[in-house]
Amino acid sequence: MDNRTEQLADGVWRIEVGFAINAYLLANDGQGDAEGLTLVDTGTTTSGPRLVRSIRMLDLAPRAVGDILLSHWHPDHSGSAARFVRSEAAPLVHAGQADLPAVRGDDPRPQRRAAAGDVSRLGRLLAGRLRPGPAVSGATGLVDGATLPVAGGLRVVAAPGHTGGSLAFHLPQRGVLLAGDAALNVLWLSRGPGPIRSARRQEAATLRRLAALDFHILGLGHGPVVAKRAQQRLAALADRAQRRGLG
Repeated sequence: MDNRTEQLADGVWRIEVGFAINAYLLANDGQGDAEGLTLVDTGTTTSGPRLVRSIRMLDLAPRAVGDILLSHWHPDHSGSAARFVRSEAAPLVHAGQADLPAVRGDDPRPQRRAAAGDVSRLGRLLAGRLRPGPAVSGATGLVDGATLPVAGGLRVVAAPGHTGGSLAFHLPQRGVLLAGDAALNVLWLSRGPGPIRSARRQEAATLRRLAALDFHILGLGHGPVVAKRAQQRLAALADRAQRRGLG
C-alpha cells in the first residue's frame, strides 16, 4: 500500500497528495467502488497522478469517482478538481455556496472581497496572489445540513472561517469529521497562517460547532489525523480563537 495512504474507518481513507496536504477518499457503500467513490479535496494542480495512483493501490478504480466535495476554494484543495472532471470519471464537483464563484472561475481573486476584520492587513496585501485552482464551471453548491449517501451517511456542515464558504463533512456512523482547513495539524493544532484566512470573525463559532459533533477521528487538510482527544483539542482551539476576538 502507498505509504502516504491510511484507512481511518470502514470506507474512509486519507491520501497525502503532497507535503502535509491531504485528500480523502470515501467508498459510497462503505466498502469498495461498486456504488462509486467520493473525493474530499484534490490537492494542488500536480496532485492528480498521486491521487489516481493511490486509489489504484487500494484496489479501487479511479473512474468510479463520481463526486468531488471541496472543503474550500484554495488551490491546494481545488487544484486537481478540473483535471478529474476532464477524465474518464467525469465527476460532479461541489463546494460551499460562498466559494462557488471562485471554484467556477467567476472570481479569480476571492480574498479581495473579504470584509474588513475578516482578513489581516498582510492578507489584504497578498490577496492578488492567492488564486483558486483551475476553474470548474459546472460546480454546484452544497448547503449546511445536506446529507449524502456516502460511507454510512455524510452530513455537510457549514464551517466559515478559513474562507467564507468553507465546509466540513461529518461521518457520524464512522466517528469521523473531515474539517478541511478549519484547523491545521502541522507541528501543532492551530488555525493556520493568518494572511490566508478570509472569514476570521466566524472562526471561533465554527470551531465550537464542529467540536460539539460526535466524532473521535479528526481529518484535516494539512498534517496527520487527530485521533486522541480530538473533540477536546478542537474545543480548546475554539476557546483560544474566542479570546482573540475571532467570533
